[in-house]
Amino acid sequence: MFYAYKLIGSLLVPPGLLCVITFIFSFVLFRSKNKKILSLAMLALSLFIWFMSTSAGSFFITGGLERKHLNSVPETERPVAFLVLAGGSNYDRDGDAVTPGVYSLERIYSAVTAADRSKDVLIFSGGNVYGYDQRTEAEIMDDCAKRMGWKGKTMLETSSRTTEENMIYAERMLSGPDFHHVVIVTNAFHMPRSMLRAHSVFRGKSLFSLSAGMETKPGFRGIPDLFPDAHNFHLSCLGIKEWIGILAFRILG
Repeated sequence: MFYAYKLIGSLLVPPGLLCVITFIFSFVLFRSKNKKILSLAMLALSLFIWFMSTSAGSFFITGGLERKHLNSVPETERPVAFLVLAGGSNYDRDGDAVTPGVYSLERIYSAVTAADRSKDVLIFSGGNVYGYDQRTEAEIMDDCAKRMGWKGKTMLETSSRTTEENMIYAERMLSGPDFHHVVIVTNAFHMPRSMLRAHSVFRGKSLFSLSAGMETKPGFRGIPDLFPDAHNFHLSCLGIKEWIGILAFRILG
């Protein structure tokens, strides 16, 4: 009874509701003359949305990205630069960005807990992407790190709007000999594309990766893993975006 309750609930709201609607359209089209191909296309769309919305689907699409890079922080007496990529902000009632979003918060925490405050530097990279906010993402992340107890050195890169710009502008800040080791800090699903960009920009630097956590869950744990929900659909969309970005980089450089 509990599983039936959960399934019905998942089908009353998107993306489950979208699956139901497209399935109904597919059935109606199948009964019409000369609409069989369109009916099959609609059915395929319904099944694809359902698959994207399940735990198994999000792991299939995004899980491989999250497990591509292992966490690695250099063991050295020399200072290490932790490049923390912005991952969005939360807003107040007036629509102003005031606190780091979930992904940014995870990245900040990972950097603060991994870096040596006596010698390492945290570089917060993220600008005012669309120009709507009063403060840049880097400034917001810097404030949050200090509230977490970080008392070491920080540097702010406040001009970037994309992952590519994160790397380019940060590399200019680290172009000297002071920092030979650079740790890229971002979420696991975003790490493969970030490392591709980093390797193309940071020439002569030793690069390391520090993932802020994995979102997808491996394996099949039971029937609920087949129920559609918005969270897994979101994770699948993140993965598709990253795969497209990686493909574009491979083609365009």
